[in-house]
Amino acid sequence: MAAPLPTFVTRRRPDWDALQALLTRQRAGRLSLAELRTLDTLYRRAAADLAQAQTFYPGTDAHRFLNQLCAQAYGAIYQPPRERWASTRDFFRRDFPATLRREARFVGVSAGLLVLGLLLGALVVTLEPRGAELLVPEGVRRYVAQGRMWTDDLLSVAPPNAVASGIATNNLTVTLFAFASGILLGIGPIFTLVNNGVLIGAVGALCFREGMTAGFLDFIAAHGPVELSIIVIAGGAGLMVGQALIDPGELPRAQALQARGREAVKLVVGCAPFLAGIGFVEGFISPGHLFPTWAKVGLGLSLGVLFWFYLLRAGRTDAGVARVDVPDAMASSRLR
Repeated sequence: MAAPLPTFVTRRRPDWDALQALLTRQRAGRLSLAELRTLDTLYRRAAADLAQAQTFYPGTDAHRFLNQLCAQAYGAIYQPPRERWASTRDFFRRDFPATLRREARFVGVSAGLLVLGLLLGALVVTLEPRGAELLVPEGVRRYVAQGRMWTDDLLSVAPPNAVASGIATNNLTVTLFAFASGILLGIGPIFTLVNNGVLIGAVGALCFREGMTAGFLDFIAAHGPVELSIIVIAGGAGLMVGQALIDPGELPRAQALQARGREAVKLVVGCAPFLAGIGFVEGFISPGHLFPTWAKVGLGLSLGVLFWFYLLRAGRTDAGVARVDVPDAMASSRLR
């Protein structure tokens, strides 16, 4: 014999409320892997409750509410395939910048490591001139000794498209290594960030010592802000992977790595088109004297500001999610 309706509602309502809350979080894209499993379990329980309500309590508010709740859960779990263009648009409009904001602490640590490398490289070459022999590539030192920028001949030995392609490939290699090497318990990203910082700082200090600061800034001004930002973001993604291995929390290490790795991949994939674009700038605009220094500085600052404005602001207006309507009878526990 079926229990009275109030007893049935009182006994099962906690699961319904929990399912409704998870559906709201699912719309906002904030569900963890464990919560996804819970969502599936609660949906199956609600479906069983709906079958019971259809049999013993047809036409009641409880029956109608469960029918609505199960329909919402079914739509959330068994979503139809999304159009590729729509998925890509939503990723760059909302998912990528939102992920970066959620993981800002890792990006901040990554930026600190790069700055540490910059300071170390500049300090070594400034205090000990022979330090440049260890930290600055020989080819760069040879050009600087002649009072020339090593970038001056880039466009004379190869067309701009070949230069841009080579630079983009190199930048992609650095970015992927900064991310993928996070599997080495986070040591790989730390090395990559500090090492790149030391190299840039040492070269900058050498140019300053030889009176070539203007030439150095002329070359890096246009592409530097965005390129270094992308390296920092990729390094933050690598640190996320390392943190999941070192401290998986309550999840098994493999599950923690899978969950955190998925978020980290979003950061790297999101940077890809910007990396290609800044490779174009570095290949066509940064080298040589076709563009004046003031134009390069203005372009670099503008690109950097726009890039970070996008990362910090995009998708915030989409944060609100629709609320699942609940019949007044359910809200006031007066289901009959």
